[in-house]
Amino acid sequence: MENDNIKNASKAANKTFWLAVVLSVMLVAGVPMIVLGASNKIWAVMAIGIAFTVLGFYGCPLAWVMYGEGRFRASLVSAIECEGTVTVDALAAQFGKPKQKIAADIRKVIEKRYLTGYVFDGEILTASVRKQRPRERVLVGKCPSCNAMMEYADGKVFCPYCGYVREATVEEIRSAK
Repeated sequence: MENDNIKNASKAANKTFWLAVVLSVMLVAGVPMIVLGASNKIWAVMAIGIAFTVLGFYGCPLAWVMYGEGRFRASLVSAIECEGTVTVDALAAQFGKPKQKIAADIRKVIEKRYLTGYVFDGEILTASVRKQRPRERVLVGKCPSCNAMMEYADGKVFCPYCGYVREATVEEIRSAK
């Protein structure tokens, strides 16, 4: 299962990718629209072509640069989350970038909430809370209310669907361990 931090960083990079693609298409489509609109005296098509060309001309390079930065930040989050690389020195060596750039990008991914659960002191990332694995589901019997499988947790048996709760029996507690 992919980590939420990695998903968030990749999702943001993908949005920028699609913006860059749309602006690229607008740049390419705008020029023929200007020519066709002017030659056929369809002023609305020509005006839209001019708008597409201007937006594509100025926005396209910026969007592609933003996409590259977003992809790098997603890689940075992945290196921190999956590989456990948490020092600026190690990340700078891994990515071949200056330490100041890596430190600034770590601050940026924390600010944009692509990397949560860490504290950054300028040199080292430290987990702010101990990350726990999700509890395994222990299924015990059927719910008398809705007939779904009930789960055991913390001395209680509960139905995740209808909310039915009761105290667990000694046998259920032993089987859950």
